[in-house]
Amino acid sequence: MASQEFQFVPPPEAPVFRPTWEEFQDALQYINKIRPVAEQYGICKIIPPPDWQPPFAVDVDNFKFTPRIQRLNELEAHTRIKLNFLDQIAKFWELQGSSLKIP
Repeated sequence: MASQEFQFVPPPEAPVFRPTWEEFQDALQYINKIRPVAEQYGICKIIPPPDWQPPFAVDVDNFKFTPRIQRLNELEAHTRIKLNFLDQIAKFWELQGSSLKIP
């Protein structure tokens, strides 16, 4: 009987919207239009018209950037250890009644 009490009921599938080109001319207005339905699910999927391109799309043929070298040993762990050490020294001097100014 206990197993019947705790049966998992999968949630309903999230709705998928496929607006026409005319509906999607003003995307925010379209989102407001479908909002009452989408809010019932907490999530939805909007598939824009096939020929729609967002205004912020990257032109991959002309997009160039200069990568920088990131040394793995200098990323997170080394910095964190150094900051913890400096924090402990500052707390020690604070308990001694003095203040430590870290440059």
